[in-house]
Amino acid sequence: MGGSRKLKQRKPQVAKKDGGSAGFPRSQMASQRSRPTNDVGAVALFLYLVKVVILSALSSPFWILTPPLSVFYGRPPRMVGLGQAVRFIGYVIRSKHLSKREQLNLILTVIQHTASSPVAGFCWLVDEVLYSRQMNRKAVVAPLFVMSAYRSASTQMARLLAQDSAFVWPSAIMCAFPYLWVWKIVACVFSDSGITTDEANNYLNKNFPKEARERHENDHFSLDTLDGYFLSAHLNGLAFQIGPDVIIKECHSAVVEDWNQSLMQTQFTDFVDRLARKTLLFRGASDAQRILLKGHFLWAASTLQMRYPDARFLSVLRDPLDRLQSGINHMAANPTLWQGQAPRWDWLAESFEQIESDYCTKEIEWYGDQRRGRLALRFNSFIENTEVAMKAVYRDLLVSNNMPKFRLTPKRSIRYTVDRSLTELNIDRDRLKLQLGDYYAWMKKQK
Repeated sequence: MGGSRKLKQRKPQVAKKDGGSAGFPRSQMASQRSRPTNDVGAVALFLYLVKVVILSALSSPFWILTPPLSVFYGRPPRMVGLGQAVRFIGYVIRSKHLSKREQLNLILTVIQHTASSPVAGFCWLVDEVLYSRQMNRKAVVAPLFVMSAYRSASTQMARLLAQDSAFVWPSAIMCAFPYLWVWKIVACVFSDSGITTDEANNYLNKNFPKEARERHENDHFSLDTLDGYFLSAHLNGLAFQIGPDVIIKECHSAVVEDWNQSLMQTQFTDFVDRLARKTLLFRGASDAQRILLKGHFLWAASTLQMRYPDARFLSVLRDPLDRLQSGINHMAANPTLWQGQAPRWDWLAESFEQIESDYCTKEIEWYGDQRRGRLALRFNSFIENTEVAMKAVYRDLLVSNNMPKFRLTPKRSIRYTVDRSLTELNIDRDRLKLQLGDYYAWMKKQK
């Protein structure tokens, strides 16, 4: 079925005469097998070193303040562990894909993230000092997790459910800054500023390229991918600048390596629990309201189920070849992953083909279990007849007759600027479809 973790040998990519049809001008593209052309210059590297030293010095008081508070309130789940920092430095040193300057630049980045991490930890602990008793009194009852694969319409599904007043949820910006005391301050300032959410979104997205905005609506005040914000507080996102093997080890949406068990299961589940309680408290939720969260955290499904035996899990099943192609293009167009470097299409193709194959195996195991509280809907059913699909969600998963009248977003047809096919990515569609035969057969049996 494709559960093997061994990297597949790939045929060399044939270079296109026009530099590729992905929508990036030739000057912004890296060849499939060459190093990115915008290598880190000596002057830029020196200035970055100065920046790291200054930021580390400014963060040093929090290395003193955070540990004592952690003794009483627990270690903040958003702090970078020293073990992860050492591991990532090892990845960088051993990488065969990077120049010496790139290696030094990434080592400095790891040091900066790790050194400044206690600031986020302290901000987290301020909530515990101020609101721990109130949060502990909030019960997280029957949470709903829209836990689906990349590029499967899970965001669309979750944002529809967010229209139901029976649910409360943290917005994207709340997940990025998960501090109740900050939310309260910003809410007071924001309400008096006269700035609308549309204006705020336009400002926050002004430097985000259209190639990325075509693939994902960056609405910072709507529900979005929770695990992305959690892992961005750690070092996992740096994998995209190191190599395909590290992407698989550190950014897998279904498989957890032994060294990530604590981060991606225990710490993530603790993060979810406190974030849920903060959200319930901030929203002034009643006892009848439930928390709604969305993401691609299949790796944490079992620990979330143990923490919340009455939890509900919902997935949208899209053709894995379609979501693989969409996922690679989406990641290539996401500037936050590349930090000024040209996207590495070969790395994405190699790693995401493996991740997609593993995800299919794990998704069958989780959603194929017929126990109550788990539902997988086919993508085509959801897109073609949304109302009928949502009725199935309420009837079969939520066991509720109180489905609201949803405001459906008009369907839009986009001609993507960045849109490489699987053939252009050197992925054999026929071989992969045959390899995923069990998944296709299972998917056809779903609603």
